Amino acid sequence: MLKLEQLTAVVVAAGLAIVSYLLFFSWAGGGGYERRRPTSDQASSGQIVEQKPLTAHRVP
Repeated sequence: MLKLEQLTAVVVAAGLAIVSYLLFFSWAGGGGYERRRPTSDQASSGQIVEQKPLTAHRVP
């Protein structure tokens, strides 16, 4: 009987984990990374700043 209870506990925990995982990523907008593109208002008003790539200097 103890094995059945343990199996039931694992199945219930796995089910809750799957549901919470799906809810989290659906509420988070899919979880993907999307670069924001400037809107036409920002482009015309000159709010876009040219970004220089970050570089690390070597330490001898």
